Amino acid sequence: MVTTTRRGFLGGVAAGALTTMSPRLSFAIGRGSFNDEILIYIFLRGGIDGLSVYAPGSGHPDRGFYENLRPSTSVRLPTGTMLPLADGFGINAAGAPLIDLWNEGDFAIVHATGLPIVNRSHFEAQRLIELGTPGAVVGVNDNETIPGTRLTSDGWLTRHLASAGNLPPQMLMPVVVTENQVTFSLLREPSAVTLRFPDRFDFNESNLEEEVEQALEDIYALDSSSAGVAGEQAFNALNQLEPIFGAQSNNDYNANALNNLYPVRNDGRPETFSDKLITLSRLIKAGVDLRIGQIDVGGWDDHVDQGSVPSGVNNSSGRFYERFDIVARALNAFWTDMAGGADDSTDRRSKVTVVLHSEFGRRAFNNNDNGTDHGSGNPMMLLGGNVNGGRFHGQWPGMSPSQLFQNADVRSTTDFRRILSEVLIRRQGNNALGTVFPFYYNYQPIGVVQGVDQRPDYGPDDLIQSDSFE
Repeated sequence: MVTTTRRGFLGGVAAGALTTMSPRLSFAIGRGSFNDEILIYIFLRGGIDGLSVYAPGSGHPDRGFYENLRPSTSVRLPTGTMLPLADGFGINAAGAPLIDLWNEGDFAIVHATGLPIVNRSHFEAQRLIELGTPGAVVGVNDNETIPGTRLTSDGWLTRHLASAGNLPPQMLMPVVVTENQVTFSLLREPSAVTLRFPDRFDFNESNLEEEVEQALEDIYALDSSSAGVAGEQAFNALNQLEPIFGAQSNNDYNANALNNLYPVRNDGRPETFSDKLITLSRLIKAGVDLRIGQIDVGGWDDHVDQGSVPSGVNNSSGRFYERFDIVARALNAFWTDMAGGADDSTDRRSKVTVVLHSEFGRRAFNNNDNGTDHGSGNPMMLLGGNVNGGRFHGQWPGMSPSQLFQNADVRSTTDFRRILSEVLIRRQGNNALGTVFPFYYNYQPIGVVQGVDQRPDYGPDDLIQSDSFE
């Protein structure tokens, strides 16, 4: 195991900050009380197969089309093992832990979300979604295309934080990315801290280094340049992490309770997704002013031997099934953790909203390699104490040949920005859609989350499109 020293950690954070941060440390102060909602944005990279997450069940009018399109019994979800959701749909048996959250009303699925113009390139689709600028939008009357922008120097979450007028002027650690680098959605966000293995930091150093560190900290505090900002941010992050993830804190933390709750590997350590959720959980409980958490979960590009059913069933590899099982169990564990079930702490679910998103779905039909190729429309999944769960949202497009996009994909019926905009307005209290999603003028909430609605602020060049909001 590689141990990172205090000096190494500071260098790494500062170097990363220099390449991604602008010299902004404070957020704007808005009227009224500060918003303390936490948004956890989970990107399922690779294009998850939504039709292996849930599918039309027995009696659904599209079941026959689904079976004809997916003759591979290692890709097709069988009606006998699917667990009922609503409206004739059933979820993959691997998603059983999500049924509890669904029945409690905290978990919801939005049908067929996607880009306004289909893009089946992983890199392009991910970039367009995370930057929040897919290049064009459908107009108010749904019969015109308005040119947009595809090139921005920052991500949609960065612009949200910059435009939110209801956040405290100083926050300890508002943005954490549980990866090795900042993702596109937080590109150029000055407060973003990358935190992949916080329990591996070695905080035990000599007194001499403590003196040097203090001297450097004083120098950075007086330096208003990008280097000074980066250095000060690094020290701020370190000072917050030491009491949370230092050796003594790790010993005091009830690791056994967490490991018994979250999915673990054969060696007893938490699965990667579990580990990332535990990191955010500990930060939330520590009260470091976390507002945004970004998590990546990769591995969903299943062109060959997808394995949507358990290993060995119908010659299935079970690869998709096992990954989805880990995601479902880890999310259930995290939600139990947020309720205080891991350590009998405070119930924090009312302040947390989790969004699970992927760049696109897969083809409606399986290929000759028992896998699925790049598609378009795909579900977004939301978990939260203020999510209107236990039901589907959005429009299911159907799976008959005439309803498929280009005779191949589940058609996208909901622009992904519509869902993210509703979360921003109703939960984060930020209506500056013209800043967060430039050229997006057609916001209409679908009711996936609870909260107070505000008229969207599309900015000075909004073409008077705000009249479309009711």
